Amino acid sequence: MAKEKIINIRVEADLKKKAKKLAAADGRSLSNWILRLIQNEIKNSRAPASKK
Repeated sequence: MAKEKIINIRVEADLKKKAKKLAAADGRSLSNWILRLIQNEIKNSRAPASKK
């Protein structure tokens, strides 16, 4: 498995608060919840993802 990489993003405090509540309701950490969102978007994308 490839090494994990860190992605830093800035979001408004209210957006983070709402996302954190949704993540908690799903039984996930905010980081894991966001990762799942990205994975689902890639899975459902019509454009093939690069393997780089």
